[in-house]
Amino acid sequence: MTMHDPLVISGIRTLRWSGGEAVLCAGDALAGLPERPGDAFAAIFIGDRRMLAAGPGPLPSLDGDEVLLVSLDTAFLLEAAGLEWHPQLSFLGFCDAGDEVAWLMAEALRRECIERAHCPDYARRLAEIVAIRLAGRHVRIDSDQPLQGGLSGHRLRACIDHIERNLHRDIALDELAGLVGLSTPHFSRAFRRSLGEPPYRYFRRRRIERAKLLLAETDQGIAQIALECGYAAQSHFSSAFKLMTMTTPAAWRRARQST
Repeated sequence: MTMHDPLVISGIRTLRWSGGEAVLCAGDALAGLPERPGDAFAAIFIGDRRMLAAGPGPLPSLDGDEVLLVSLDTAFLLEAAGLEWHPQLSFLGFCDAGDEVAWLMAEALRRECIERAHCPDYARRLAEIVAIRLAGRHVRIDSDQPLQGGLSGHRLRACIDHIERNLHRDIALDELAGLVGLSTPHFSRAFRRSLGEPPYRYFRRRRIERAKLLLAETDQGIAQIALECGYAAQSHFSSAFKLMTMTTPAAWRRARQST
């Protein structure tokens, strides 16, 4: 069974992709579903074209017929919408008539839950459009509130620029700390406070994002892309890529070419 295969348990159909899932069920079955992860952003699409926010914790029990619950990991939502994580990021609650485009994509996900008529990447593509539409209306960053304990703006920019210029090689933590004149422990804490992840994880993620760009926009071989992104062996690169994306570089490239 692949990640795309819908699971049918007691009348509940679940369609999963890397970064989220869609659950089709009766409204009164929602409350019995597992709790959402703490970092999940979710929307419930109801038959009369309403949408409800669904945060972490138990889901509501709704009367009526069929509902579709679309859950998106925060990282998936932000990446699809072209946004960066921020410590003061929050989701706005809502209960409204929704967005017509989001509704059309949700309807396509509903059909896919039932029919499974398309390739595995299809559900993810639909979910990306839902994420873009929802993020524009329901994601807020309280940037007016000062950050406490993070890197100053010029130090953060210097670190990010240095990382981007050196994705082809390993960068030691004390190298980055020395760049901004901080001790290694202090730098590590401040970096995480600023970007929401430790330096090593940010560096690893940026390498994979750079690899995605090269896979999508060039005809370079995978071995050459691995070298440009700092991986001495193609096998090491493939393992790191699959760990983050749940697919291989070759499969990722084929999927993008087909779309």
